[in-house]
Parts: sequence; structure tokens; C-alpha cells
Amino acid sequence: MVMKKFALIVLCMLACFGGLQAQDSNSVRKDIDALTSRSMFGRGYAYHGDSIAADYIVKRFQSMQLETKEQEYKFPVYAMEGPVSIILNGKVLKGWEDFVIAPFSPTMHASLPIVDLDYRILLDQPALDNFFAKNKKAKKSMLYVDLTRCQNADTLKTLQRLFGMLQRFKDSFRCKGFILGVDEMSAWTVGMGYHKCQYALIYVKKHLMDAKKNTIKISYTNEARQHHTRNVCAMIPGTEVPDSMVVLTAHYDHLGMMGEEVMFPGCHDNASGTASVLDLANYFRLHPLKYTVEIVVFSAEEAGLLGSTYFVSHPLFDLKKVKMVVNLDLMCGGDDGIMVVNAKDSLTNGFYNSLVQLNADSHWVKEVKARDNAANSDHFPFTEKGVPAIFIYTLGGRTGGYHNPYDTSAGASLTAYQGIAHLVIEALEQLR
Repeated sequence: MVMKKFALIVLCMLACFGGLQAQDSNSVRKDIDALTSRSMFGRGYAYHGDSIAADYIVKRFQSMQLETKEQEYKFPVYAMEGPVSIILNGKVLKGWEDFVIAPFSPTMHASLPIVDLDYRILLDQPALDNFFAKNKKAKKSMLYVDLTRCQNADTLKTLQRLFGMLQRFKDSFRCKGFILGVDEMSAWTVGMGYHKCQYALIYVKKHLMDAKKNTIKISYTNEARQHHTRNVCAMIPGTEVPDSMVVLTAHYDHLGMMGEEVMFPGCHDNASGTASVLDLANYFRLHPLKYTVEIVVFSAEEAGLLGSTYFVSHPLFDLKKVKMVVNLDLMCGGDDGIMVVNAKDSLTNGFYNSLVQLNADSHWVKEVKARDNAANSDHFPFTEKGVPAIFIYTLGGRTGGYHNPYDTSAGASLTAYQGIAHLVIEALEQLR
């Protein structure tokens, strides 16, 4: 009798232990490695990297024997494919280390002179008109603006905003484009909106510029086209209330390629969130919730939340029956805990409080912090439709990088992943 009781206790412990190990950081790492591999081309628009990633996600769902749906849509993009070459004063520059081409820059194959332009003139329209009147060769030149000379933070933000919106201007500047002198490359982005642009914008390390005379030879192809992409969805039926649902989301796209050499792997942003959602999907396949679990993996988040925006406008299930949307983005590291975006809303505050209490009981993560809602990930379009939705990202720890070529799997840790996963699972299991 004693032996039978002991055996039963052991079985229960093993069952519990097996459940705990269902959140497999090894599996997550394997998916991250695949999604950040060279074969995915940075999961962007060039070389249709996002479609390759979508195929991988479909196969992963199929390996779990989950039925998938794919939601196709299209939008205009630039795709920079093929060789990229910048030769400054006879020196061949290296992509990202020496220069970055803004993603909306039109195709260029030209050798051009460089004309200096004081950044202050850009903020003074009469002075700018006078500059072009006196510099007739500017029309066939690249204008060089040394951003490092601007020491005023507000002025620098104004300049950065101006150059970020350069694609919206048509005939405001009489030149071929701009070269911006910088000390370090800032985060690359494709989410500034799509507009055909007649100006190239190239960031170059300031120390490479000659103080006396500069010429530049530019060669790259940046094609404007309609890009076909898709959201990938799967579903796990609920055991008690299948007509209501919780939704797990992440975006699988990233910034892609700048030509054929520079790739943005996007480990932290957001192969990590995608891999986490795949792992949680497998857990809930084995341990179904009372509510149906809908899994939606979005494309085109980096282009401006386009995938999630399209989804909420063309939902594949009744959004009024959604109990909670949990969006996972930026999931590497986590040594200092997690941040919950949109935690203070009346529709989500109860769920946030549950996360805090569960963490106080079990110490899954160091801290569960809250911040107001923001349009910074794919939860936001749901909130605009009145659907309860939060966005979780990690705090602290080794994450690799952000919107640069160094955001690699090798540079990121997953030490906090299992704790985060357990916390999310417990909160969803207790959701009413």
C-alpha cells in the first residue's frame, strides 16, 4: 500500500515536471536559429524573405497537426536586391559599417560630385532658396549635411524628422539626394510609410568624408513594387467554452536585406516572439484551455502594423468573443522582468493584476511592469477595435541588437524564457 502511494506521488511529480518542461527553450532556440538564418533573407521584402518564413511557420504548425489558415494581402514596398556599391573618393565602403542607404531611396547608378550644405540652411526656407540659386551644380550633386555638427537635441530631432519624411517631398530640393554625416549608424527602419521618392538618402560615417573635396560613385537597385504577403493562423479548440477565445500573436517579419550583403537577422525583433508563440501553441495543443486558442502570426509589422491592421479589418473569427489578446514581441533577455503594454486599460487591467499576483506567488520573472497603451506592436489595432489586448516585451539581459545586422541568435539569451512562458500560461489558464 505504501509503495502504491509512493508510486502515485512519483507519477504526479513526473506529470507536473513534464508540464513544466513543455515550455522548451531548446525548441525556441531552434526556431530562432531557423528564422534568422541566411536562407530567410532577414524575413523582409527583398528576395521574398517573409514568404520563406511564412512557409516555415506553416510547416511548424503542420508538425503539431494544427490546421492552418493563410490570409493574403498586398501593399507597395521598396525591395533592394542585387549588388550595392558605394565608392567615396576612390575608397570602397562597407555596408552598415561605413554607410546605410535609406530604404525609400530610388535606384541609383551614378558618379556624382558632393556639395556641402550647412544643416541650418535646411531649416530656413529663404536661405535654402538662396543656396540653390547660387549653387547651380547642386541639381546634379549629392548634398552633404554633417549631422554631428548639430548639438541641439530638439534641432536634431527636427532634422531627423525632415529626412525621415524625405520621400514625401517632390520638388522641394533641387539635387540628386543627401549624404548625412554621422558618428554611428542608427536603427534601420522600413516603417516610415511608402511614397515614391526622387531623392536618395545615404548615411556615411563622418570620418570618411574629405574636408576639401568629395566625389561619390553610387550603384544599387531599389525596386518599387506591390508586395504579396500573408498572415498565418492556427486554432486549438477549447474544452469547455469553445465559442470564446484567447489569441496569441507575434509578427514574423523583419527588415530584410540592404542589397545582397547586408542582412538584418531580427532575432530579438521578432524571431523570438514568433518562436515563443510556436512553443506556446505546442503546449496548448497538449494541454488545451477551456477557451479556444487562436494563434495569429503577422507579416508587415515593420512596415507599420500592416498585417494586424488588415486582420482586424478582415477577421477570421468574431473579435467580440475574444477574452484576451497576448502579443509577444522582443522576447530575448528578460533578466529584469517584463513590461506589459496597455496594462492599465479597464479591459486588460484585471489580466495584468493576475500576472502580478501569479508572479508574486511563484517568482517566474524578476518584475512585471506596466505602461500605457502605445502603437508599438500588433496588439494596437485590436485595442482600436475595443478588443482587450496587451503586448509583452522583456527588460534587460542579452538581446543581440535592435534594427541592425547584429540582432543575431548568437548574441541573445533565453535565460528568462521559461519563466515568462509559465507566467503567461498560468494567467491564461485562470482567465475568466
